[in-house]
Amino acid sequence: MRKLLTTLIAAIALAALGCSAQTVDDSTITTKVKTKLAADTRTSAIKIEVETVNGVVTLTGSVPTDGEKSAAEQVAKNTEDVKSVANRIAVTPAATMGNVVGDKVGEAAAATGAAISDATILTKIKSKFVADGIIGTNVDVTNGVVLLKGMVDNKQEKTKAVELAKTTEGVKSVNDKLTIKK
Repeated sequence: MRKLLTTLIAAIALAALGCSAQTVDDSTITTKVKTKLAADTRTSAIKIEVETVNGVVTLTGSVPTDGEKSAAEQVAKNTEDVKSVANRIAVTPAATMGNVVGDKVGEAAAATGAAISDATILTKIKSKFVADGIIGTNVDVTNGVVLLKGMVDNKQEKTKAVELAKTTEGVKSVNDKLTIKK
């Protein structure tokens, strides 16, 4: 009986570890899809909203043709880490492109903004921390201002965490509230 219980606990622990290692940040997926939509000449990223929950991407908005609706779905489905796509885009011929050049300029600006959005900054900082083995921290980003909280092992790790955050593209300032474990 004891052996069975030990095996069961080990299996549950391995399953939990496996699940957390495969989790991908939904905001990262959303940013990837938005960037691809802005780069694709068949779609208008400004007219298409993207939301991701547990890897499932939902597309909403209004576009002028079925072709653009289908292209947006295809772009989302072909984006890394997307599990499935719910295409709720409305086709409204009145949603014509108007000034195509103006739209593409706006899309380029939106893509640039998305590249340094708070979610993107957060993802970049978390990735840097994981790569450097910095764990036990909480990172929040608001309007480019980073707040670091939590506990680190030593002063060198604290200094490294602050430096990694400060050197991340889009970061305006870093508020260091990290504490060193005793």
